[in-house]
Amino acid sequence: MSAEGLVTTPRLGGGADDIYLYGGLFAGAVGAFCLTQIIGRQFGLVSDLVAIAGDATCGWSWLLVRALFQSDKPRRAAWPLVLVLVLVASGAVLRLSGGSADTLPRMVENLGELVSSALLLLAAIDPLRGLNAHMRQGERRFRMVFSAGYVALLAIAVLWVDGAPSGGAMAPWKMAIKSACAACALLGMAFAIWYRHRHPFPAPCMDRRREKTADAHGLAAPLRKLMAQEALYTRQSLKVADVARRLGAPEYKVTQCVTGSLGFRNFNHMANYFRVEEAKRQLADCAYAHLPILTIAYDCGFGSIGPFNRAFKAETGLTPQQFRKTSSPPSKL
Repeated sequence: MSAEGLVTTPRLGGGADDIYLYGGLFAGAVGAFCLTQIIGRQFGLVSDLVAIAGDATCGWSWLLVRALFQSDKPRRAAWPLVLVLVLVASGAVLRLSGGSADTLPRMVENLGELVSSALLLLAAIDPLRGLNAHMRQGERRFRMVFSAGYVALLAIAVLWVDGAPSGGAMAPWKMAIKSACAACALLGMAFAIWYRHRHPFPAPCMDRRREKTADAHGLAAPLRKLMAQEALYTRQSLKVADVARRLGAPEYKVTQCVTGSLGFRNFNHMANYFRVEEAKRQLADCAYAHLPILTIAYDCGFGSIGPFNRAFKAETGLTPQQFRKTSSPPSKL
């Protein structure tokens, strides 16, 4: 899409960093949980520390699920991470207290179990939030399959195994089954991360009525024209003040237009959007095939290759090199 079709194309949020962060923490917690089943308590404090690392598996899985299915949130909230850290701390208190029957450890244990149960339930529900008929079919299927698989693992590990009598036939296999469920959860999460990497969230389409209401100062159309037709974005040091001066408007009104009617997170996000659009055009044009990607990045207004690669992948889901390979027409012999 050309840069002038701006209102329907900006990509909000983008939780890629959170996805990989929480994916790594979840994988580490699963590994620690499985290792605890193998080594038991034979290594004293080291065993306790490994067990503590594996106690909050449900918490890290919930944070990962949030990142996978709520990446349209442009700002990271602190309270979910704080909640999981409280869960980790409660597990540490219980482990290091040696299973004391005192009132405080018992209260901490009850709190930890309550929070863990709530997070498991939220992780199963979060993929289904926002599910509607307007969502693309592949995304809907992905969410429903993920949620069904997560519920199935919970049913096996929590309802069936944990709910079995302590002296029943299930007892000798309890830890083995829970470890197998944890391994399946790890594989499922890895697939979900791969899928989200290959199928980023589609850019939300802004309601035209909302755009008209938000653009109270009438700056949206002149701003789009200034950026798209005059290529103001190619200036590497472009600032809000530069655009405001060209439009003859106060900076705060330009900022309100950028984050309101145009739907970007901030001014830099808007400038990078236009830069990436121009880079996409050049990478797909055989007339620019002789130019290195770094040269194209500079020509489009980026100061270095790192920010260019990150902004390009956030908008397209591909690296510039991958985009060039898939978009360039085959050469004629």
